[in-house]
Amino acid sequence: MRFLDTMIFIKWGQATLAEAARNEEISLCGYILTKIRDGEEVLTSSLVKDEALIWFSRYKASRLADFMRSLVVLTNIRIVHPTLDDELEATKFCGKYPLGISDLINLSVMKRHGVQEIYSTDKGFDHVPLVKRVFEELKDEAGYRSFITKLKQKA
Repeated sequence: MRFLDTMIFIKWGQATLAEAARNEEISLCGYILTKIRDGEEVLTSSLVKDEALIWFSRYKASRLADFMRSLVVLTNIRIVHPTLDDELEATKFCGKYPLGISDLINLSVMKRHGVQEIYSTDKGFDHVPLVKRVFEELKDEAGYRSFITKLKQKA
């Protein structure tokens, strides 16, 4: 199981199909969400959900309802709540990795749930031992090539 980071939702949710078809980073985010829709189970936190919710409410309110509906439709996303212990553990890593406190809390959540891979655009995760950021290599999957072909046809 992998952890799903905030920017996957934001990058895909803010873009038009035409933008997604032209931009590999955006299309990879859409591909990840398609993999989840098609059955891949992932873990995320209520912190991720709330960060995305706040972002959409501030910068792309027209997509806010779509984001919330996606959380209902994507039933393979397990949302867990950070604990106080997760937050305390995260403070130990402040300044150790090039990540903000939200990401450090999510690292603690991942550790508590035994998750060692994360879907994220944030290269700061590449500096965390025992965590593998999964993103760019997805473009080599046959499923991505099929996804991008369909995306370009729709755009």
